[in-house]
Amino acid sequence: MLKILITCAGFIIILMLLIQGIRKLSSGGSGWELKRWGAGLIGLFVVGAVPLGFSLYTEMFDERLDANIGLGLAMLFVWAYCAILLCVTLVIWGRYMYKQARNK
Repeated sequence: MLKILITCAGFIIILMLLIQGIRKLSSGGSGWELKRWGAGLIGLFVVGAVPLGFSLYTEMFDERLDANIGLGLAMLFVWAYCAILLCVTLVIWGRYMYKQARNK
């Protein structure tokens, strides 16, 4: 249960950093507008939140004694998804830092 909650917190933090990075890039006049990306960001949240919700529901209410393959696959998908989002976030923040260093 603790792993699921930590993963959920990490997923939300990564999405918040992604939104902040897009906001900072768009304020620099690079053509990125947050309004254009709003629906995409909501879609990114839903794609990650559905497996997290499934795994949380399964962990809380399913009391089987055998192995739960669905729970493992859901968490594996969410961890891979978080890793991809983290890479995208690092690229966006790296691009922002590069533009800031170039402008000085």
